[in-house]
Formats: sequence, C-alpha cells, structure tokens
Amino acid sequence: MQTFVPPDECPFQGLVASRIETYGGRYQASNQGSADRLHSQVASGLDPGRRRLHGYVPFAKGSGQVRGVSPLKMQEPEPEKKYGGPFGSGPPHSPKFKEVSKARQLEMRLHTFSMFGMPRLPPEERRHWEIGEGSDSSLVIEKSWKELVPGHKEMSRELCHQQEALWELLTTELIYVRKLKIMTNLLTAGLLNLQRVGLLTEVSAEILFGNVPSLIRAHKSFWEEVLGPTLRETRASGQPLDPVSLQNGFLTFSQRFQPYVQYCLQVKQTMAYAREQQDNNPLFHAFVQWCEKHKLAGRQMLGDLLIKPHQRVTKYPLLLQAVLKRSPEAHVQEALSAMIAAVESFLRHINQLVHRSEEQESLVAAARRIGPYDVLEPSSEEVQKNLRPFCTLDLTSPMLGVASEYIRQLLLEGPVRVKEGREGKLDVYLFLFSDMLLVTKPQRKLNKAKVIRPPLMLEKLVCRPLRDPSMSLLWGPFPSPSSWQGEGAVRMGIK
Repeated sequence: MQTFVPPDECPFQGLVASRIETYGGRYQASNQGSADRLHSQVASGLDPGRRRLHGYVPFAKGSGQVRGVSPLKMQEPEPEKKYGGPFGSGPPHSPKFKEVSKARQLEMRLHTFSMFGMPRLPPEERRHWEIGEGSDSSLVIEKSWKELVPGHKEMSRELCHQQEALWELLTTELIYVRKLKIMTNLLTAGLLNLQRVGLLTEVSAEILFGNVPSLIRAHKSFWEEVLGPTLRETRASGQPLDPVSLQNGFLTFSQRFQPYVQYCLQVKQTMAYAREQQDNNPLFHAFVQWCEKHKLAGRQMLGDLLIKPHQRVTKYPLLLQAVLKRSPEAHVQEALSAMIAAVESFLRHINQLVHRSEEQESLVAAARRIGPYDVLEPSSEEVQKNLRPFCTLDLTSPMLGVASEYIRQLLLEGPVRVKEGREGKLDVYLFLFSDMLLVTKPQRKLNKAKVIRPPLMLEKLVCRPLRDPSMSLLWGPFPSPSSWQGEGAVRMGIK
C-alpha cells in the first residue's frame, strides 16, 4: 500500500495515480521536481472532465474554516496503530491483519467507484454481461397515455380504464427492465471489477446473476418487437392503444421468455447462496450494503432484486386480465383470452418443472437418510459377494411400469410397531413411497435408517382395517401376515 501525502511532499502517486491507471490513463513523475511541475503532470494525465478536481479544497461542514487536506489524500494509520482496527491486532502475516487489509482495500475501491464511476469490464466478460447501452433510447415512455391521445376527454369511462390498464403493462415493463439492469450494471460490474484486483474472488457472479443478461435481452426484444410498435403507433396516430396489436407477441410468449425456465429452477438456490454469502462473508456483506445505498440501486435490496423475475413473469396474466375486464368488444376479448391462455400455459410448464425439481431434491434427501440394505446375514465372504448385486437400493432410479417423467415421491413416514406371530413385537420406521413400502430400523449413531425387510411393492400388498382403530392387517408376498399396531399406523394412514 502506498502512502498518500500532499503533492508538495512526494512525486505523484497513490490514489489518483491508481485511478488513472485503472481508467486507462498514464502518468509520468520524477522523484525530483517542484510542486508546479507535479501539478501540471497531474492535470495532463487527467481528462478535461477530471481536471477540475485539481486544487479543490472542501469546506468543513458546520465550520467557517477551510480544511487543508485534499479530498484525494488518503491518510494512513500511525505506526504504533498500524496493525490495529476493528478486526483486532496482529502481525502483518496473521489472518486478522490480512482481513483488515482486505477490508481496507475494499473500502478504497468502493470509494473510487463512487467518485469515478464503474470501469468497463474486459472484452471477454463484456460480451456476456453488457447488454448494449446504445439502444436504450427506445426504452422511454411518456408520463401518461393522455399525452398521446388528444381526444381522451371525449372517450368513454370504460375505454379510459382500458387505456390505463394497457399503460400499466407498458410502464411496468420498462421499470422492471431498469431493475434488472441494477443487477448487471451495478452489482455484477462491481463484483467483477473487485475480483480483477483480488477481492471477493470466492463469490460466484455466475451463481448470483448468470441468467440475468438473458432475461434483459429477452425483454428488450419483447419491447422492440411487441410493446414498442404499439406505443409508436399511438404516438403517430393519436388513437388509443390497441390491445389486439399485442396478440402475436403474446402468443409466442413461451419462445420469447425461455430464459425464465432456467431462472425459476435456480432462484431458490440463488437466494440461499446470496443469504449464505451475506451471513458468512463480511466483505461481501459490506459490498452489498454499498450497492444497496448507491443511487443507481433506487433503494432496491439484493433479495428483492433476485425475486423480481419470478414476480414479473407471473404478473402478466393479471395485467392482461385487467385489460380484458375493461374491453367490451368481442374480438378484443377473444384476442386477450388467447394471450392469457398462452402465458398461463407457459407458467404451468415452469411450475411443473419446478415441482419436479423439488420432488427430485426431496427424493435425494430421503435416500440419504436411508442407510445400508442388508436383509440377509451372509454366512461367508463368498455368499456376501454373490448377494451384493442384489442388495442395492437406488431410490432415485425410475419407477417400473410408468413414464420416466414421473418421479418417486415420499408420501408418508413414521414409527410403527409390528406384531409378528402371537407374542413377537418390533418397533420399526416405515417410509411410504409412490410404489413401495420400506421397513427400516433407525440407527441413532449413524443418523440413518437401516432397511431390515425387502422393499414391499404396493401393487402386491393388501391392507385391511381391524375392529381396533389403532390396528390394521397387512399381508403380501412374505412368509407370514403381520399386524401393524400403534398410533404410528394411524399417522401413516394404514387403516
């Protein structure tokens, strides 16, 4: 770390030099020279927009005196306090010192971003993360639809309400795109620029925001090809917004917004990852706080931004239904109904994929709780070797006799007392899946359940209730019938 001192004490270096280097400038300074020559070098190294910082001296707040410290001067700790700070003290190579050093570096970098703006990303990263800011001039809209329709005062009340509903569809679309860009232009750009200098390298921008650029591109295309032309037609003709002109665009909703499939499938894990990083990574927490207070963030929190795509895509049917409610014409109602059906079909498709993914996760979690499958005690190593291929139980494998898209589900589980014979009783733990019943014995030390009976396929089992409501009779292809007794049987639904 360089020591930053006033210009008349040492050559040009430190914060200003590093900023010029970061933003593509160059400087040359000699170890010997007057302050005048040094100041001219500073001015020549900066672009005209930044030369006005030269010689600037701020006034102290609430004081009539001028502070003699330039805002570009960063003060180092005193030698005796060099290793101190909020993280404790320690030698230069201790973990605490490194943590202090990282925190100080982060503070300086964020201060630089606040003063000079966010540097552009390298070309290899720019292709994925930057959307193309030059075309944003089309993403503008008036304050009210009434500015575009001179004859709005002569329109019926119902038609005015229809225009208000259409205007909400258009304005909320632009507001949403701007919120998406907070994640790319501020959070992602800041994180990647910090990682270029060795900060927050343990945080994955791809996990947090990897799919967001695809969402932005999809919505910009949707605006330019569907919503924008309708708005331009009203601007040119002065006639009310025509909802029928949106039909072709909404009928291809599923093709246009395919990136939402991936985003909705991953949003749960993304938000969990963001919470974990903020809870366990003080530097990332400080970075997120800086972003949330930045003027570009518009007071948006990270968690709120991550859930916005899910909220937006599920809001389209509601926005279209509001227009439908205020459209008395039959052909308009027919067009809007077709648009709503197309959007809802796509949302059902996403919900099915999300539900299937959750079922798969639940099945994997249940499989981890079930331990070894040793239903026979082998008498020798030879017997054990021959039995091993038949003593495996893969609960994640496809179910027999059904299509592959159907996933085995854990329906119920609970403790049950098994009565075998006249006097024998055994406490077991049952897992009822879509196609089988597993009888296990809990293993407290391993925190798993050991399978003690072969899997009982439901299609081969018969269950009959008995007079005692706490008992049921269950029999199937096993040696002797067993009665299942206890409150656990009631909870399991075996009646």
